Amino acid sequence: MNIFFIILGIIYLIYIFTAVKNGKFNVVESFFWICGGIGVLILSIFPNIIVWISKFVGIDYPPSLLFMLCIIFLLFINFRNSQKIAEQQEKIIELAQNLALLKSKENDK
Repeated sequence: MNIFFIILGIIYLIYIFTAVKNGKFNVVESFFWICGGIGVLILSIFPNIIVWISKFVGIDYPPSLLFMLCIIFLLFINFRNSQKIAEQQEKIIELAQNLALLKSKENDK
């Protein structure tokens, strides 16, 4: 079973690196997904790490820690994407205002 997850993690990392190489994905944005892929590989190779960490943190059921970490990771990614969307919306508004000004100047001539 671990071999399946190791292969899945490797395919996942290759997919991300290929997307970055082809210019379909930003290098900065891919950093967090690469960290996630490396985390999957580490947990596949050493599955007892999650048990050790859950005991250290005080969680009785190790898969709960795994789900909690995945949820926190996805919430972080979602928050970053929301920030990017807000920045892009501001830029779109500014560009639309600049375009309107240019059109009004052109019509005045």
